[in-house]
Amino acid sequence: MTQKKLEIIGPYTPEHEGPYVWGNSELLPCTVHAVVQGRAFVTSKCVAAPFITAVENIHNAREAPVAREFWIVGKVGDAIHFRFNNSAAAMDFWRNCADQTEIIHVREVLPGEGA
Repeated sequence: MTQKKLEIIGPYTPEHEGPYVWGNSELLPCTVHAVVQGRAFVTSKCVAAPFITAVENIHNAREAPVAREFWIVGKVGDAIHFRFNNSAAAMDFWRNCADQTEIIHVREVLPGEGA
């Protein structure tokens, strides 16, 4: 299953059905309950209590697919392989393995990307 992340598609507009995100450095999903004079009443599962923020801090968003990527290190012809989420960890493990090991980099191809 393809993973998804929220991606900003523009400033907040009430016509957008959601999702919405709040923040600038880290995007947090949120629900906009009301907007009055440039201030928004917002809740988010990532924040303990409802809060008020400037409308400029709220953005329209959409779910965008994110390709999964991982590295597999294993011995040729052996059924035991090890999976890593980053190349540095895979390379460290590979350097300490016996001969005939290989690293395979796996990246999911998303719809619309070339083969």
